[in-house]
Amino acid sequence: MKDNDELQLNAYCDGELDPASAIEFERRLASDDTLKARYDRLLSLRRAVRSLPQYDLPPGLQVRIKSTVDADRLSRAGGLGPVTRLAQVNRLRQRNWSLQALAAAAVFGAVISSSVMMTMERYDMREDVARQVVAGHIRGQLASQPFDVASSDRHTVKPWFTSRLPESPQVPDLAAQGFVLVGGRVDVVGHDPVATIVYKHAAHTVSLTTLPPGQSVSDQAIAGYNVRSWSDGEFTYIAVSDLPSADLASFERAFSGGSPAPEIKK
Repeated sequence: MKDNDELQLNAYCDGELDPASAIEFERRLASDDTLKARYDRLLSLRRAVRSLPQYDLPPGLQVRIKSTVDADRLSRAGGLGPVTRLAQVNRLRQRNWSLQALAAAAVFGAVISSSVMMTMERYDMREDVARQVVAGHIRGQLASQPFDVASSDRHTVKPWFTSRLPESPQVPDLAAQGFVLVGGRVDVVGHDPVATIVYKHAAHTVSLTTLPPGQSVSDQAIAGYNVRSWSDGEFTYIAVSDLPSADLASFERAFSGGSPAPEIKK
């Protein structure tokens, strides 16, 4: 991305572009997948930073700081006369409040910096997971067929996963909703094998990768493919396709409401 694009992107997100420039930038967002993906990532990052918890200073911190500084400063003023000592003490107390505020700000800043760094690391990890899942979808598209087991029968695909993975997802039949089951494959995300169910919608392929619960991926576009994620308590699902976002949302609704295959024990 060019430096000017980066400046325009931040200005657009901050509402600092004039109406004409904003309209032109929105036209570019609609036609430039790379710029749109950068925009989505920036919005996700901003939402993550805004969601940081608000920390209160530890109880008694202000009192301990003030007490320590007062004791040190007053000991230095011990040899002065009464009037001079009183004026010195008043000045020291005013200065102590400034030091107290500075110390409190330093503690607060350290806590917030740590939280921001942790949030940034979690965000980068989620984005890396999304890229790996999209890479699996692309590899499937480049192969002679996008699945390891070819079947439109959920009672075939589900046992195939069960025999190869510690945890296997339900495989609902969504043909009535326009998404035809065509098979499944095993992908690798990080260092772990995961199940990917493959559906067809007209000429479009939908790869649905399942991860352990507790993980999350932001909805976004990567390399021209839309990514949509949701969870149901058992798995985190990541759907990847060149379908429009609205169609992937319909797929999520269909999958979430689909009738699952009966559980088959190993």
